[in-house]
Amino acid sequence: MSDEIAEIFGQVLQQTRKQLSMSQEELAYASSLNRTYISHLENGKQAPSLVTLFNLAQALNEKPSTLLRRVELHLSQQSSKQKAV
Repeated sequence: MSDEIAEIFGQVLQQTRKQLSMSQEELAYASSLNRTYISHLENGKQAPSLVTLFNLAQALNEKPSTLLRRVELHLSQQSSKQKAV
């Protein structure tokens, strides 16, 4: 389940970043993180710490709770699809 959460968080992060026409480099700079780490997050290879979540949210002009809510929605949609099969 934690791998699935990291993967979905990565999708949400990438979608949000792209909606702002922001590159990984720009997000990394704005959140004081490394671009490679941003890539790992977006690819679901790593999950952010709470501090990192807050830094990313601030750089994306979002509330951390909004990002987490999007992850939660994706998870519930996947769960609903699996139950329907």
